[in-house]
Amino acid sequence: MKGKRLLALLGSVCLMLVLASLPFMGACAKPAPSPAPSPAPAPAPAAPKSIVIGIEIGLTGGDASIGQPAKNGYDLAVEDINKDGGVFVKEFGKKIPLELAYVDTETDPEKAVARAEALNSQYKATVACGTTMISATSDIWEKNKLPCITTLMSINGLMERGFKYWFAMGDLNSDKVKAILNPFDNLPKDVRPTKWAVFEEQTDWVAEFFVLAKKEAAARGLNLVYEGKYAMMSPDLSPLIRGAKDAGAEAILSCPTPPDAITMLKQMKELGYNPKGIIMTRGADDPLWAQILGPMGEYVVGAPDWHHAINFPGVKELDAKYKAKFGTDAHPAAGPAYASIQVVAAAIEKAGTLDRSKIRDAIAATDMMTVIGPVKFRDNGAIIDPPLVAIQWQKGVMELIGPDNLKTKSLVYPIPR
Repeated sequence: MKGKRLLALLGSVCLMLVLASLPFMGACAKPAPSPAPSPAPAPAPAAPKSIVIGIEIGLTGGDASIGQPAKNGYDLAVEDINKDGGVFVKEFGKKIPLELAYVDTETDPEKAVARAEALNSQYKATVACGTTMISATSDIWEKNKLPCITTLMSINGLMERGFKYWFAMGDLNSDKVKAILNPFDNLPKDVRPTKWAVFEEQTDWVAEFFVLAKKEAAARGLNLVYEGKYAMMSPDLSPLIRGAKDAGAEAILSCPTPPDAITMLKQMKELGYNPKGIIMTRGADDPLWAQILGPMGEYVVGAPDWHHAINFPGVKELDAKYKAKFGTDAHPAAGPAYASIQVVAAAIEKAGTLDRSKIRDAIAATDMMTVIGPVKFRDNGAIIDPPLVAIQWQKGVMELIGPDNLKTKSLVYPIPR
């Protein structure tokens, strides 16, 4: 009996101890975790006050006659874009205005290189654009991975160096050769000039132009009866003129600076040489040609990259704004400059960021209409199928004689005497 009572007592004590420990066990147990709240969306990073576009052009020196009107084109494009607040950049969730940072090459290749470096290191440009002398700086953009869109830069060789950050929106030399010869193909076969003379300036890019011109001439069955070379700014070009005259050349193909073009025409007149056709691309591409030369400059043919009468969307509006602000028709340098900014703005918006490599990829994938026409790029950065613009001075007016589907006048040949 005593044993049974002892066992019962021990059982009661154990039960009491177990019951007493239950609250402590509950206190020590971990509660079930609550569901984690959804993370708040990350705020957009602080947007810069502006997107800096570096512009490298010649505002002083020999290129100033092109640099200033190009500047006008860049400025007008940015004014139009910034009127609506700028370019929408998804990364920042807002529109950001464009800001142009100009550097002057002073028409000096060495200074052009230093200025290009400054656009990267000093101005922190997101994209760069430029004209003519920018051809001396192609390695800089590639080294700094800074996308660069060029206009009025026609060297084919630069497009074959494998650059990824270098894009050309204007005619290359291979395009210009076709542009100036095409209008002559439209002449009746028995009227076309068959005997041609070449006056070749001794500079690298002009040498490339004439290598390509001679190949194109041979492909078209043109006979080069005289080939002469001269140094830029030569005061006496009479040996070339006599050579062409003695060879019976009916047409002259040349690519002179405006001063050399003037020298050629004056000395042709003095020596009594009256070819039936005269091509002076570069020299005759200047809108002041007729003002400077008067009747002596009539019927000369040129090949600027653009013409204010070309029928693409936005050209009439650009020409009207240019006239209102600067008092003349839009300069041939202004249209390509304006179009460069159109492409830059579209690429930034497409990239959705200010990351240079992504903007570069967006530029490479460009497929859009601009004031210079449709813009798409080849793998090497050259524009695909630019309009092959050719002009001829007729009654003091720079008339558009090519391409055929956009011309305002037909080529006058032979030159009336």
